[in-house]
Amino acid sequence: MINDNELNSLYQRYLEFTGEMVEEYGGMEVAAVMMAQAMSIYRTGLDEIDYNKIVDSISSNRSKVQTFIPNILQ
Repeated sequence: MINDNELNSLYQRYLEFTGEMVEEYGGMEVAAVMMAQAMSIYRTGLDEIDYNKIVDSISSNRSKVQTFIPNILQ
């Protein structure tokens, strides 16, 4: 498992990459690809019970999701 600093670095790098992809391809297209990849990673790394727990958690926390503002990096 990675530590908090490494996780924050990963998050920031991915945020920058995502912002670039949104500018190039559009938000809905990038989100669709990201969701498909994320769900595949969860499906691969988790057993059926934990996979269902994470999917349920994602759904139940949907009101806590913030809007995406890629320009915060600049």
